[in-house]
Amino acid sequence: MNHDLPQVKTVKLLFVAMDEQQQAMFKMAFKMHNTTNYQVIEAGSGEKPELVIVDGDGTAGISAWQKAKGDYPGGVVVYFSKSPPSVTAPYLSKPIKFDTLFLSLRNLMQGNGVWVVHSASAMQQRVAGANPAATRPGQPAPTPQATAPQNNRATEIVIPRFDPNVGLLGAFRDVLAQQRNAAITLDEKPILAVFPAIQRVWVAVDSDQLKNLCRQGNLELKIKQIPDDSNIQERANATVTSSMWQIALWTANGRLVQPLNPNTVFKLKSWPNLTRLAPLPESMRLSAFLTKTSVSLNMLYKLMPLDMADILNYIAATYLTDYLGITQQVHEVPAASSATQATVNTSAAPRPEQVQAASSQQPQKTSGGLLSRLMKKLLNK
Repeated sequence: MNHDLPQVKTVKLLFVAMDEQQQAMFKMAFKMHNTTNYQVIEAGSGEKPELVIVDGDGTAGISAWQKAKGDYPGGVVVYFSKSPPSVTAPYLSKPIKFDTLFLSLRNLMQGNGVWVVHSASAMQQRVAGANPAATRPGQPAPTPQATAPQNNRATEIVIPRFDPNVGLLGAFRDVLAQQRNAAITLDEKPILAVFPAIQRVWVAVDSDQLKNLCRQGNLELKIKQIPDDSNIQERANATVTSSMWQIALWTANGRLVQPLNPNTVFKLKSWPNLTRLAPLPESMRLSAFLTKTSVSLNMLYKLMPLDMADILNYIAATYLTDYLGITQQVHEVPAASSATQATVNTSAAPRPEQVQAASSQQPQKTSGGLLSRLMKKLLNK
């Protein structure tokens, strides 16, 4: 018997008055959770849900929650909304956050996370869990405004973009596309010598110079073919992948790489060998997430509480090294994007084509080995 395998609890969950796009956000998050199996059931299945999540922002409002409470007396019926309910009820606030969702659901199942609208004495009850501003013994009861969860991240962010086909990065990609041995020069001095056949690169400048060149878009670079009998190949001191990864990071510098936009759905094709690549904050967590599910930048920033610049640098590095693939290229809204900037909107519901692309990706089964356990720890961090 393998005692290393955890006992996974199954919770039957029912969505009420919630559209498919909101449900898709939950289902994507459920794919990444390993300690509890949230099994989504249908209203007409005859099964009894243990947890019912009612969207209070629909047309039915609080009446939908009240009806569900009567229909499913044996389950925890949660009011899911941007604003707290007008009655005492288990409350889960919008938007969902990947890092707090499962703690909130567990606390709700345990009877916590209740929004209380009774007298001041009743307000001193435990309202912890899904509610971060919970009262504690000896503390004054909070007002509803103080008790409501606060979201200190902006729901709409304007981010810069860049074209990977210009500058040193563009020249590097051009040489690789032509599959020929060539040197990239500036003022007749070599910067890179690229040998696609053996996947090696000679970096002819130091790291500070290379970083500075990556940050410049308008360079008068020249590409010169390297003769077959040249001995420069013997100096090749880096791999194509590690060089592209580093140049992509320095070029991106917190910008979104084209042709991706905030609505583009993407996923990792394979896990990057991060031990042989330039370090990048949160690259392990992002790799663990993106190897298992397709997601857009809008949804990724909504689900994972990471710095936007780190996310954009990771996307650029993995996309330009061909680790990251586009699952669905969703057209941009002209008013929200341009060649130099785009708008990330975490408050808007995902588009139908995004939901379809993300939902069509089935979670990959992983073995119970070291990598699997490492991924579980990262995702539950």
